[in-house]
Formats: sequence, structure tokens, C-alpha cells
Amino acid sequence: SPKTTESLSRLCSSRRGRPGSMDKLLGCLVTLMCLLLLVEAVAEASPYSVSGDDLEDYNDNLARLLFFTRKRSCIRRGGSCDHRPNDCCYNSSCRCNLWGTNCRCQRMGLFQKWGKK
Repeated sequence: SPKTTESLSRLCSSRRGRPGSMDKLLGCLVTLMCLLLLVEAVAEASPYSVSGDDLEDYNDNLARLLFFTRKRSCIRRGGSCDHRPNDCCYNSSCRCNLWGTNCRCQRMGLFQKWGKK
């Protein structure tokens, strides 16, 4: 509709045509408020958390990581081993060929299971 377009352009041009002190004051106030909000946000931000709750989470994660590391520290069946104590995982033993080479973690024999505590 041409009538609404004409009234909108007249309204905008009348505002732009006279630079009022109220418009400048309003612009300065908005800018000042934005700057204050920015300064407050920067002042409140901290790179490190100071509450003790986060330290507990860190300790829990560390304990969980150490548990999985301990769990993975044994060699599974079929893996190469070198006769260190507890080298192979549970119910496995390090067995080598006749010449003491090609050692692998394999299932324990019947008498090996009986001798273990």
C-alpha cells in the first residue's frame, strides 16, 4: 500500500532530519549501559573455579582413570609376554616354546590353577 510506505518514509525522514539532543542522549545512555554490562561480565568471569566441588570431580575422574590403567596393565590371552610377575591377565600364564622364545599369555594348565592362591 503506497499510503503506509509514504507515512513510514515521512516518519523516518522527519526523525533523521532534525538531530535532537534527546536522540543523542538516548544513544549515549544505551552505549554506556552496554559498556557497563561488558565490564561486569569481564569482571565476573574467572578462568578457574574456586569452589571445592570441582576438585572432587577432578579426584573422581583421576581415580577412575587410574583404575582403568591398572585394569589394562595386564596382557590379554594371545599377547606377547616376558615372564614378569602378574604380566598376564587373570587365569592366564606366560608360556614359551622349548627354547624360551615366542612367549605368549595362554590359559593356565590344570595344575597351575591349583598352585595359585
